[in-house]
Order: sequence, then structure tokens, then C-alpha cells
Amino acid sequence: MKPLNGHSGTDGFAVADSLLKTLDPVSIGSLVSLGVDVVLLIDSNEIISHIHLAGKDLDDYGLSKMVGKRLHDCVTVESVPKIASMLSADSHHHPARGYQVNHKCSGKPDLPVVYSAYNAKDFGYTIVVGRELRQQMMDQQRLVQTQMELEADYRELKEAETRYRTAFKVATVAYVMLDGERRTILDANPAASTLMSSTGAPLSGKSIRDLFAKTDRDRIGDAISEARHSPNPVHVDGATSAKGQPVSLTIRAYRENGITNVLLALWPADQDQESRRQREEKPVGGSTLDIADLPEAVVQTDAEGIVLKANTLFLDLIHAPSLSQVLGRDIAAWFSNASIDMRVLYARLLDEPFVRGFTSTLTDNLLSESAVSISARRNAANETIQLIVLPQPAGNDRLTIPSPGTSEHPEGFSALVGKVPLKDLIRESLDVIEKICIEAALDQTNNNRAYAAEILGLSRQSLYIKLRRYGLEDYRTSSERRS
Repeated sequence: MKPLNGHSGTDGFAVADSLLKTLDPVSIGSLVSLGVDVVLLIDSNEIISHIHLAGKDLDDYGLSKMVGKRLHDCVTVESVPKIASMLSADSHHHPARGYQVNHKCSGKPDLPVVYSAYNAKDFGYTIVVGRELRQQMMDQQRLVQTQMELEADYRELKEAETRYRTAFKVATVAYVMLDGERRTILDANPAASTLMSSTGAPLSGKSIRDLFAKTDRDRIGDAISEARHSPNPVHVDGATSAKGQPVSLTIRAYRENGITNVLLALWPADQDQESRRQREEKPVGGSTLDIADLPEAVVQTDAEGIVLKANTLFLDLIHAPSLSQVLGRDIAAWFSNASIDMRVLYARLLDEPFVRGFTSTLTDNLLSESAVSISARRNAANETIQLIVLPQPAGNDRLTIPSPGTSEHPEGFSALVGKVPLKDLIRESLDVIEKICIEAALDQTNNNRAYAAEILGLSRQSLYIKLRRYGLEDYRTSSERRS
């Protein structure tokens, strides 16, 4: 291979060596700093003679004050052995990536820098170059913080799982969780095994039909089908278990991973008190409103915004895997970036029985945002709120704010107060005002675009852009329309 510029590699080092001898310390620092953040020239007594910083922000850490000091005295205690090893004559054990040390900075966190040292023959200084690691350290701290938060969330999840699992196991009422599609048992507590199994063996994986006498299997199957499509629990009395014991049961539906499963509560038929309690227990939500089959995303809350009911379309809209993850939560949790919107909406419902076309921004469980329109109704009988949430089509993010004086919107902007956030209302009102000013300028100049741009203080090109934006390319003045 032909050497570049006619010089061999050895010649190149010779040129660099001769160049190094001709440069003064300041020039050497400037040259070397092109690829690093800090350049130090340290004399034979290990005193810093010159320092060059690539960025002015590094000077805020007081690095320029290190001139005349030993580098050992400018770093933290744990970094001193690293500096001694770096400046030692033995270069065979120097790490290829350099030595990471920390500089002491009063009033600020320590400054992490990775240093490497270089010596040249017949050159009176040791060149120490460094790269600051602030961004890397911040990234590492964020990573550690995120990991700690994930571990804390995982611990909370495991603790909650343990609590509910314990409550499930020690409950005196027999509970059976059933796959709603295949009718197989997902889980059952010890009370269920004792009540329904002659051997007390675990019930998981068995068919629910195997737990009942043949004469009752079809009746139980019909009750399960009814419960999966009913907002209220289904009660069955006088059933006989496979071991011949009369039992009563209550069947409730719940959603899990997009599938409607059922929960069976069973007890001996002679326990009249338990039968009474199960029948008097109010369904979640306290309302007979059936929202399951409505064609839009619907959620029902109490007067404070706590979710009582939600249909499957709402679960799909917020990407919630099960209804249990929605019930009991504040509806504002899915409007976190527009929480004031929900306060405005609920405040309006105190004075109005229903609100239509209330716009807001929904944040789903995957942290994706989408524009939605909400219609809400307040049920004064039981103090609940029903919300219909309609996703807005893409490209319709801008508000349609009426121009003042138009016949179809006689109230102008006041009709939108409380329906949209104030910041959006102000932004859109500026657009309306700008459009009105452009129309007035065109009327005053008899549609002379150049003159209109001049009196508006705009360039002609800017005016044409705004005309296209507001659909005024073919604007005709009032005199032109009369003619």
C-alpha cells in the first residue's frame, strides 16, 4: 500500500514528534483539546503547568484554578491512587479506557472525568487528556432510579397479590373462578374444595359440570351464560353438588385479558343468613343502567369521578385488560394531562342535567394521547354520572371556533367556555381575530393584496400563506359581491 502523502507511518510519527517540539504549551493544549474536554500539562514535579478546557461550562467547576497545584490534590480521596498509577513511569498496566476520577467541586456534585496520560521523549511535560462524564453519569442515575421504581412497583404488585391471595384462601365462603368460554375452573379456594370435592383435592383445571349432579348441570350452565351477559349477579338455589350436598350459589361476571369470565360463590343451601346476604348485596355501581351493549365507549362514575361501571369498548379505548383495573379509580387518571377539563365537566353537571360535545385529551394505559369528545349525563336519583367517550378522527385536532356575529353561533366564544381548555380557546381565538383582520384589510384595499400586506405589516408571501390557511384565496370584497 502506498503511504499517504508520500510518507510512511514511521515518517508520520517523526513529523508529529518534531511538531510537538516546536509548539508552545498553549498551542499543544488547543491542538489536543480538539478531541477531548480537558487537557493538562503536568511537569516533572507533578505540578499542573497549563490547563485547557474545551467548554466554558467546565470552568464553572473551578478546573482553571488547578494550575500550580498537584493533580492529586484536586480530586476526591478515592481517586488519588488512580492519579498516582496514571502518572507512574510503568505504562504497561494502564487501562486502555483511562482512569475515571472525580473532581471536588464546592457547592456542586463531583465532576466525573476519565483521564489518560501520555509522555513524549525530550518533551518536558506529561500530557493528560480527559473526557467529562456528566451526561453518562446522569443517564446511569436515571437508569438506576427507573430500575428502583420498577422494583418498588413490582414489590407493591407482589404484596397486593399476596394480600388478595391470602384473603381468597382464608375466606369461609367457597369461591370458584371460571373460564367463561371453556367453562373450566381457573382457581378455587380451599373452602370450595372442601364443599364441592369428596376428596378435598384441588379443583383447578376441572370442568364446572363435574362439580354438580347430572340433573343440575344444564341449569348451572344456563345460569353461567345468563351471568356473562347480565350486569347483575345471578342466583341459583337448590342445586346439588357431585358429592350429593344441596348448595346455593351466586354467579358474577368479570373481565380478564379481554375475556368475560365468571366468579361463583357457593355455600350450603341451609345457610339462610348467607343466602340473604348474597341477595341483599348491591351490585357494583348501585344502578340498573345496562351499559354493556351500548355501541360507544361508556363509563359510569359517582359524583366524585370514581369509576363504578365501564363497558368493553371503554376498556378497549384505554387499553385496559380487565374491568377490575378500572373500577374504583378516578376517571381523571385517563385525563392526567387535561385534568382541569374533567373538573370543569363535573362542575357543569351540577347545574345542567347533561353536557354534549365536551372536548378533551384522553391518555390511555400505554401513555398514548388522543382527542375525544364527551357527552355526559347526571342521574340525580342515585348521584351517578354516565359518560360517553367518542374518539375524534385524525386531523380534527384543531377546534372549530365560531367567528363573532355568525348566525349559527350567536353566543360566539362564550358558548365554548367550559367545553374546551382555556389555552386552546385563546390559541384558536387568535386565529379568528387574525382572519377578521385580513378580511378587513382586503375590504379596505379593494382586494389589493400587495397594499393589504403593507397595511398589515406582512410580506406579500406571508399574506398569501395566511390566505391559503384561512381559505381566503378567492376572497371577494363586499363591493365585488354586490357587483
